[in-house]
Amino acid sequence: MTNKIQQQENETTSLNKNIFEEMMKAGVHYGRAKRFTHPLMKPFLLKTNKKIELFNLKITLAKIKQCAAVIKNHLEQNKTILFIGVAPASQNPIQRIATTLNQPYVNFKWVGGFLTNFQTIQARLIYFKNLLQKEANNELKDYFPKERSKIEKEIQKLKNIYSGVIDLNKLPDLTFIVNLNFPAHITAKRESLKMKIPIMAITGSDNNISNVDFIMPANDKAPKSINWIIDKLIQEIKNNQTKTSEIKTDKPDSNNNQ
Repeated sequence: MTNKIQQQENETTSLNKNIFEEMMKAGVHYGRAKRFTHPLMKPFLLKTNKKIELFNLKITLAKIKQCAAVIKNHLEQNKTILFIGVAPASQNPIQRIATTLNQPYVNFKWVGGFLTNFQTIQARLIYFKNLLQKEANNELKDYFPKERSKIEKEIQKLKNIYSGVIDLNKLPDLTFIVNLNFPAHITAKRESLKMKIPIMAITGSDNNISNVDFIMPANDKAPKSINWIIDKLIQEIKNNQTKTSEIKTDKPDSNNNQ
């Protein structure tokens, strides 16, 4: 029995070592320059190297698994998660995880009032759907060339902005944001808070995580890092390795205890 336990411990240690090596290769551990560090992010940092903040990857990995548990729990309850990442580095990974989990996403432009003025957004989505129906039925050929060209440009514009949320008919139960410091994402966070929608986020060392429910402290600027985190989340969710009993929030009163 002792030998089996020792073997399991060795295998776990080896597995964790491989994961941490992967995380470092992906640059998950990199924060920003020390002068940009937000005070609330200090508990998640390991050290500073050449004035660059480095994350404690043990904490980061634990937080990723915790967030996977939260996402899995939401999916099991048929709740809606809105994935948000309009910064270039996060556009593709955000679309990938959202489509994999069959959830809505915004990865081109955050429209101000998307959450706080949702009725107006709903009207815009209905208009968009009507245009798509006309396009599908080949009705645009009935318009004069100049007017048809104008409508086609409008359709393309709306596709860029609303394709990921075309079936969203109610406010989401959770917003998932990559990089809370990106200007459009600051607005998305503010709107989520105003509408009392819980927030989950991949947060860099410069992020203000006040009132954020679930965080993954990591490099939120580099595509390679973001992709690694998204891949890990999908893996954790699909492998059913998470336990909903482990779910807890990262509200300010618990941030310093992580």
